Amino acid sequence: MQKNLVLICWLIQPVFSHAQSMAKLVAQPAANCNQVYYLKNDNASFGIDLLGGAFTDFKLTDSKINPFTWAVNQEEMPENNRQGAAFKGHFLCLGRWGAPTDGEIKAGVPHNGQSGNNCWQLDKQMNQQQLVMRSNAPLDGISVQRTVVVDKQSPVVKVTERVQATTTIARLFNMVQHATIGPPFLDTATIIDCNAGKGFLQSLSYPDPYRYEFRWPNALADSAGSSFNLRSSATPFSYVSTHIFNDSIGWITATNATEKLMLGYIWKTSEYPWVNVWQQWRDDRLWAKGLEFGTTGIGKSYRELLAVDTRFHGTASYQMLDAGETFEKSFCCFLLSIPTGFKGVKSVKIFNGNIVVAETGTDNNIMIPTTLTL
Repeated sequence: MQKNLVLICWLIQPVFSHAQSMAKLVAQPAANCNQVYYLKNDNASFGIDLLGGAFTDFKLTDSKINPFTWAVNQEEMPENNRQGAAFKGHFLCLGRWGAPTDGEIKAGVPHNGQSGNNCWQLDKQMNQQQLVMRSNAPLDGISVQRTVVVDKQSPVVKVTERVQATTTIARLFNMVQHATIGPPFLDTATIIDCNAGKGFLQSLSYPDPYRYEFRWPNALADSAGSSFNLRSSATPFSYVSTHIFNDSIGWITATNATEKLMLGYIWKTSEYPWVNVWQQWRDDRLWAKGLEFGTTGIGKSYRELLAVDTRFHGTASYQMLDAGETFEKSFCCFLLSIPTGFKGVKSVKIFNGNIVVAETGTDNNIMIPTTLTL
């Protein structure tokens, strides 16, 4: 299918009026920015790159498998991003999901927002299990403070991001956790499980997202009604499948049975009401799988989204960020060693001091003890 799915094109209205004055706000990466900070306990380590603020390494202590190996080469980045961080691992799309407008590009605004392109500042690292970092994005009129905590014993990480508008005007806004896995953890046998509900393919979503609606995991591949299973990574084409939730808690997992390893995420759907599963093939090989949860669904410009009613079962594909507004969003991420013959995930929840992963087709529950919660 399309080879341009690496970037879902989103455009927003300019925050400032003068392109020349905006261009002066472009922050170049600091010379000492190429640093990866690690949080760890006896059972896992979690790496965070200051350049772009991406999560680039998450491993069990007794394993060499890192799900976050996916990365874009610098020369493959959009031209307006090449002076900063390349997309890799799990990075934050803040202010926008995809492309700026033509005017914003001329003013120096990067794809997926300035925070994902610039150097983050380490505010403080309290110990081996917790740090606080910050990104100021004047081109987007946003600042974000991020607190990352690793459980004292288990391979569980909690991320809390406090976002503040720094301009004197309201703006349309989006925020997406662009969690992307790559080989060798990702292969055609990797299984994706999720409690997503109704959805659509990006390629069939506009102007009527209801027209080719389906329900997880059985997707419509085209307008003729061909179908495929979203749990499988063996589907031999690229796509983005977008979904909303019926539950107050959203979760998604990726499982590699050969490596006996699972990566999972869990969050409140009041904070992140959408999930976008992106699969990308390159040179006849499976290259990337995005487990992207956020505030947006349909990958069109705000102008196009406002031209017609693009709400999907009452859920809009954008939010309004008021002048000076501050809010917090959180999620938890975990690794889990799975037994031989594991059938898949029926549910994920946090209950009584555990992340509880229920196995499909059985009464088996796998518990991950944790003091972290949403």
